Amino acid sequence: MYPLFESLCVQDGQILHPKWHQLRFQKAYQNYFGPTPPFDLLEALEIPQNFRQGKVKLKIQYNATRRDLQFQHYKMQNIQSIRLVAADDLGYSYKYCEREKLESLWALRGTCDDVLIVRKGWVTDSSYANVVFFDGREWWTPEVPLLEGTCRARLLAHGQIKKAALRVEDIQTFKGLKLINALRDMDQPMIPIENLMF
Repeated sequence: MYPLFESLCVQDGQILHPKWHQLRFQKAYQNYFGPTPPFDLLEALEIPQNFRQGKVKLKIQYNATRRDLQFQHYKMQNIQSIRLVAADDLGYSYKYCEREKLESLWALRGTCDDVLIVRKGWVTDSSYANVVFFDGREWWTPEVPLLEGTCRARLLAHGQIKKAALRVEDIQTFKGLKLINALRDMDQPMIPIENLMF
């Protein structure tokens, strides 16, 4: 019914960084459905009274003609350990509502909190977030992610992170990493590189 979606962060009743979600929505819509959407992602969007305090996740599912809004109070997952998993043929270039393949990879995490997906030796994303690595001076994100996230796009545009082609063997040269998405920005503790399980 709704093949694609956007996840947005609502902080104390305000949608954060709407421009970046609009841009991705327009690109995804045109590539998936055709020319121009007949609706705007955020038009006439009212945030319910009981979701105007604290951090809220707004999930907007959409198809060719309409959208569906879901609000949920958000508590950031405490990710401390990550397992590398290989998925050479995995494709997830848009935010598909069908996430069965990603969920099956997440199920391989064992005792870890999440997985870091590797395609043909190249580092991509976690099961639900882009990744950035710290070399002691700067933050680097894989040049070719599974999904071009809105937080990643914004940080790249503002020069806060840089892109690099990262292979599995490059990981050990970094000090730590963070998982970023619309609801997880850079203001979170760094995960030590030792907490990556190969």
